[in-house]
Amino acid sequence: MRFRGLLASAFLGVVATSLSAPAAAASGRNFVSEHTATIEGEPVSYVAAVEEYKVKDADGDEALSLFATSYVRSDVKDSKKRPVVFLFNGGPSAAALGLHTELGPRQPVEGSRERFKANSAEKIEFADNPDSLLDIADLVFFDPAETGFSRLLKEESRAYFYSTTGDPDSVVQLIRQWRKAHGREDSPLYILGESYGSIRQVVAGSQLRREGVKLDGQIIFGDSIFLMETSRRAHNIVSTAVSLPVLAMTAAYHGKADMRGMSLKAYLDEAYRFSMEEYLPALAMGWSLSESKRKKVAGELERYTSIPQSYFLEHDLAIAKHIFNRTLIPGKALNANDTRVVEEATSKKEHGGDPTDAYRFEQAVLSSYMQDELGVKLDGVEYRIFAPDSFSSWEWGQGCSDYVAGAGLCSPDWGKRTPFVDYDWPEQLKAAFADPDFRAMIVSGIYDGLSSVGTHRYLQSQLGFPEDRFEIREYEAGHATAADPEARPFVKADLRTFLNCEMP
Repeated sequence: MRFRGLLASAFLGVVATSLSAPAAAASGRNFVSEHTATIEGEPVSYVAAVEEYKVKDADGDEALSLFATSYVRSDVKDSKKRPVVFLFNGGPSAAALGLHTELGPRQPVEGSRERFKANSAEKIEFADNPDSLLDIADLVFFDPAETGFSRLLKEESRAYFYSTTGDPDSVVQLIRQWRKAHGREDSPLYILGESYGSIRQVVAGSQLRREGVKLDGQIIFGDSIFLMETSRRAHNIVSTAVSLPVLAMTAAYHGKADMRGMSLKAYLDEAYRFSMEEYLPALAMGWSLSESKRKKVAGELERYTSIPQSYFLEHDLAIAKHIFNRTLIPGKALNANDTRVVEEATSKKEHGGDPTDAYRFEQAVLSSYMQDELGVKLDGVEYRIFAPDSFSSWEWGQGCSDYVAGAGLCSPDWGKRTPFVDYDWPEQLKAAFADPDFRAMIVSGIYDGLSSVGTHRYLQSQLGFPEDRFEIREYEAGHATAADPEARPFVKADLRTFLNCEMP
């Protein structure tokens, strides 16, 4: 990983209400400390605050003890002019475990993961993050219900906070309370979410607009708001077509496809052009396509993916991403989060299992950081990176499509809801552009096998976002783009430009 050495950080102790601890939050449990970090080669003084806020449920009762961690630069003349960015990871539902160390002021020292694998009892040390955004923006990291130190106060409200209604509402309540407590209601406001967090942030943004709160921008990492168009289902030809670019880039990375001397960008552009202009029409024609045309398209697909032409001729000119990931390299499997990563085919766990074991290092990092670096001590409350059973219990919203409901075919007894019916998350993002100052940016990893680069380009073309206020930035990375040590400096540079109100 790319670091510039362990730099001094002045930890001046933990206090209950002094420094920049807000009066409105003082009645809760708060841990406030002063620090200095070196970011982009310059010293940055800041106040770190882990603060408790009380969040209400749909009945208006205080139902959630929510903790957020904020970093506010203290060596500036007028902090009110500085952007405030609220950040969170996905899930559902996970704490801000990745983004916290990727964009925050501190991160584990180089080699920490390897040392943890060898000896999990070894103390984790931290270094300043030279690429943090704190030099140009104040940062507030959100840990959803039952993650981090956030805990339910009303067990019967769990379903509300485990939903695409209550979960974003808790973000909005945090934003409202934090800005008031810190005197930042007039500061530029941005929301940054990753993966499922993009759903959370778009819904929260809509609620803020309804409440008359000006939102300056959305930064989306690994977009997940366009699920219906890209979910893998039988005969969903759009999903098949927009998935081809990531298959092509992956095959090329592993030396299985010939880029014919093109640059990565040129090859990606060509793969997407083929997907939309030739591949999608061929899929739409199906078996009415002439045999010669079918063979030609299948041959092109073999060139892009290295999957034999015969496979495509036998499978309706399509291959699912999960099958591709287990076929490209015989006996191996590609990681869907980052298709550059090759794993043993037998090591893949079924989706929906307990992810905690795979994130033992991240659990140790955040637990150690909160206690040793920020001085948080909460008796009987441990830092938790995943909410219990949230993935299996999550309520995604509407459970019956408008088309089926209009035909009188919806059953009140239908079980778990699903995101693969009606929803308006993309339209909610589009509506935000009614504010002439609103801007949005999608951060996309070209080796992201979950929410792929083809999906993001298709989203842009379908919704017609204003070209001068919407940008897709593509990087040689996977789903967690900023986690890639090579891509991270480029991501940070583009984010800095964006937050300074200039599109890249």
